[in-house]
Amino acid sequence: MDIDVLNKALQISGIGIVTVFLFMIVFFFVIVGIDKIFPYKEEEKKK
Repeated sequence: MDIDVLNKALQISGIGIVTVFLFMIVFFFVIVGIDKIFPYKEEEKKK
């Protein structure tokens, strides 16, 4: 087994995992920002 191929595969996998986590962090802060701009208002139940 070629060690260079293994190192390159781990590097590409690492870049992919870091990219996914960065996207999730950005998406989380977008959702928090939208929640602060448009807060949830609980409506009263009609009887």
